This record gives sequence, structure tokens and C-alpha cells, in this order.
Amino acid sequence: MGIENWGWIWTAIMPLAVILYYFFRKKYKDQPISSTLFWQETMKEIQASPYLKKLQHHLLFYIQLAALLLCVLGLLQPYFNSDTLEGNEFIFVVDTSATMLAGSPSHFEQQKEKMAGLLQQTGGKPVTIVKTGQSPEVLVRDERDLEVLEQAIEQLQISYETAQMEQTLLFAETLVDNESTVIHVFTDALDRTALAGKTDQVYVVHGIGEPLRNVSIRQFGLAETDGGMRAIVQVVNESSEPMSGTLHLSNGETEKESAIKLEPKEEILAPVEGLPTGKLWEAALEVDDDYNADNAMASYVQQPIDAIFIDSSLHELVASGFSSLDMKVTSLAPDQLANQKGAPIVTNQTELLAGDAPVLLMGRNDETASEAAGQIETTDHPLFTYAALEEVYVSHLYPAFKNYETIASIDGKPFIQVSPEGDLIVLADIQSTDWPLSPSFPLFLWSAVNELAGSESFLGFFQPNEHRSVALASSSGEWEIFKDSNYMVSYLEGEGPFIAPAEPGIYDVTSGSESLKMIVQLSNEEKTLETGAAYQIGQAASEEETVRFSLVPGILLFILILLVAEWEVYRRGIALR
Repeated sequence: MGIENWGWIWTAIMPLAVILYYFFRKKYKDQPISSTLFWQETMKEIQASPYLKKLQHHLLFYIQLAALLLCVLGLLQPYFNSDTLEGNEFIFVVDTSATMLAGSPSHFEQQKEKMAGLLQQTGGKPVTIVKTGQSPEVLVRDERDLEVLEQAIEQLQISYETAQMEQTLLFAETLVDNESTVIHVFTDALDRTALAGKTDQVYVVHGIGEPLRNVSIRQFGLAETDGGMRAIVQVVNESSEPMSGTLHLSNGETEKESAIKLEPKEEILAPVEGLPTGKLWEAALEVDDDYNADNAMASYVQQPIDAIFIDSSLHELVASGFSSLDMKVTSLAPDQLANQKGAPIVTNQTELLAGDAPVLLMGRNDETASEAAGQIETTDHPLFTYAALEEVYVSHLYPAFKNYETIASIDGKPFIQVSPEGDLIVLADIQSTDWPLSPSFPLFLWSAVNELAGSESFLGFFQPNEHRSVALASSSGEWEIFKDSNYMVSYLEGEGPFIAPAEPGIYDVTSGSESLKMIVQLSNEEKTLETGAAYQIGQAASEEETVRFSLVPGILLFILILLVAEWEVYRRGIALR
């Protein structure tokens, strides 16, 4: 603690003047009166509260003296020093994924409180706040105003999408201005190996090592049988203790429930037979765990596709792949495909993309392929839920289509795209890959067929905040999204990609009399809780090691309290006279 302005020490004579005033104030003398009535009443009051009367006799003096002494202290401008954060600039990377909702209070609220506390130690140095996600977002940039930063932290909300921490950290590094910048990462867990190669940058990871109980619904599938609907729910217990609960299945009209019990780290498949016919069902798990976001999941029964038309000019491995799925494969000459309807078409003829039938384009007949090298990188798209492509080798790629959404790439070049109408495009010939040798090939074909199947009343499965090209067409050109009859947001046709809502659940997408169902669900990565430690990598130089906090605001507040107390003491004294 220190004094910033010793020049005002002369004001200490003010309390001395008050003390002298009390020494020389007017003295009262005794005055006999002819009646003892008032004397008796006064004695009764003194005897009832003698200590209060004695205190009131001198209390105004003490209060006035204390207020003056505090005024003198305020003019001297006292302060105390506190250690500042290491570094001269700071970047706060905030994990807004769904798993941050775990715990009570949630990990997200704990990290927001920690960020607010660290802001007090920045000493007015610039702070940048970055939110994680598929598209990392800068909330504030090089901000020094503490109030603005606190407001930005208070307004942070969970986005439910996968954190994509590696991608977010690379983005945050592009915002670094000098070597004294420190990146603070606020998350539930971040493995040290993710920062192993970042030796030229200072990272401070604020993890949370709190072990939690979690039971999640990993998969929920429906199938039509002769005896009605059949549901299979995959339930996983991540906890280190037995967990029990109730599984509810509902289609809005009918509800069925069953009790489940899981041992530590156990995974079970819970079949439910004899459900009434219905396309849209929701499974909800009622269990006493610490994470609720993964306790519900919805599923939609789409009309299965059991037939497909294949261009005879494609490699025979394509037809073999579909045949392995027990599908009826019809091989046709290229000139016979244009008039086919009722089933998806697999071809390399780009002109068929303008037709009415859904198309899986494998290669292109209007372009020449060029050499490619590198590992395949995929986005969070339902097409890759079961088909992992990391080990697939591709030697040649065709040029990409403009304005098509890229969901897989090789060294930055598009490999798989989605057209605005929902067609799928693979920009490589099968013979230029080793894909047919991989177990992911038939799984991809199966996922592609389900993706192309679509439904007149079902828009599809989405992940939180997913950007996707969808085939929506209406007379008004505008679609409104509702959840539980509550309006959420609107989508204008042709105004960029369709963006799914953030919160998981069942949504209605409507335009006039048209209405489609849409399901937003968490990725499996957001259904697994991890615990992490707090650690630091690297060390940054700091120009100032301490930050100064003034005590004047607190002193002024205390003086105001004393003035209110003085007024109350004076009022009570007047009332008792």
C-alpha cells in the first residue's frame, strides 16, 4: 500500500480544528425549575437506555471526526499494488462447446468467473476475446476498456458445436502482434500434445479437473417391422459408479418408458419393441448425472432406397460397392440415365446435376484431373458419421464446382462437395484411389444413399450451427424456423447457406402452408466428458509486474455511509429532547 499525493497532508488540520471546537464549545449551566414533571420523564428515559444516551452524547463528534479523517485520507489518494498477468497483450480463447455445460455450477460459468477475475489483473493492457467453433469468432479486439470486456464475457453463450480447438488456436495465433502476447485458453480439457509444437508462443490453459458423472444416449435408431416400430437406443455410462434411470420414448402422442441400469463404464443397447407407427420419435433419458445435454436424441424414419441407377461407364467397383448393401443395382448406358426417376443416379456426367433425380457424381466428364497429394480432411457432416476417410489415398482430383459446399478436401483442394440442390459430388475417379480397399467405402455409399433419399416432410439431420446447402423452394422465398411453437430465426432462399440453430432438438421449418421437420443433434464428441489440468507453456516478458488499484472509491463510499449515520443520530437526538 502507498500514498500517491503527499501534497495534501496539510488538510490534516481540519480534524484538529474540529477537536479544538469541541474544547471551546459553549457550556451549559444548571437552571432550577419549579416543576419536577419533565425531570421525572427525562430520568425515566435515561434509566431505560443509559448506554445509548451516553453514546449519543459523544457519537456526533466521533462520526464527524471519522468523516474528516477519511476525507484527508482520500485527498492523499492511497492505493495498493497487485501482481499483473504475465505478458503485455492477452488473447482469451473461450470454449463454447456443449460439454462446457457440465457440472453445477457449469464449467462455462466457472470459466466466465475466472476470466472476469483475470481482467482485473491486466492493468489496462489490450485483451482480445475469441470464441471457439467451426468458424472461430473474435468478440473484441485489442480492447482496454474493462467495462466493455466484462460485458463481452457476460454475453458469452454456449454454441453447442464442437470446439475445433486446434483450428481455433491456429486462428488465435494469427492475431498475435508480438512475442509478449499470452494466449489464455478457457476450456474443460486440453491435452498438452495439442500444444507440443507451439514452442514460440506462450499458452496458459485453464482446465477443470473436476470428475463428473455422465450417462449419454450415443445412438438412436428406428425401423419398421411387421409388429410395428422397433427402436434401439445405445446408452453409455462414463461414470466410475453404477447409474440407473428411466428411458422415455415419445412421438408426441404415445409415450413408452423402460428402466435401465448400467455398471461403471458399461455400454448397453436398449431395444424397445411394439411401438406404434410414427416417423418422428424422441428418446429422453431421466438420470441423475452432471450433464444433461446428451440425455436426449431424436430420430426420423425415412423411406429406404432399395434401388439405384449406375452409369455403366464407371468402374465396376462402384456397382460392387452398392451390391454389397443388398441394393437393386441397375447399370445403364450414359445416354439412358437422363430419363430415369424414382431412384438416385450414380454417374460422372455433370449435365445430369440439372435433372430432377438425386445424383451421386463420381468424377467429371467435362474436366481433366490433376495430381493431388495429402491427407483427406473432413468437416462435421453426417455423411462421415460412420465413414472415416483419413486413411484413403487419392492421386488425382478434378476441379471443384463454384458455389458448392465443400465437406472434404485434400491439401486445401475440394474432394467432396454438396450442391445447392443436395446432390453429392466426389471429385475423383474410383480407379485413382485405394478407397474400394477401405471399409469406409461401402459405409460412405450407404450414407450417401441415405443423404440422397431425403423426404418431402423432413429436411434432415444437422449439427449445431451447421452451414449447409439445402434444397428449399417456396413462393415467398422465406422460411421460418420454430421450436416448440416459438419462433427462432428466418432463412431467405439464395441468401447464403442454410444455418442450423445452435440448440439440439426438433424444429419446424415452415413457409406458408409448407412445413418440414428438422433435427439438430450433438456430435458424439460432445457426448464425452473429459477432465483437464491447468498448465502453462512458455514464458513472456512483461513491462509492468504490478497493477495499481486506488482506494479512493471505497473511501468515498465509507464517507457517504458516515454522513447517513450522522443524520440518523442527529434525528434521534432531536426526537428525544
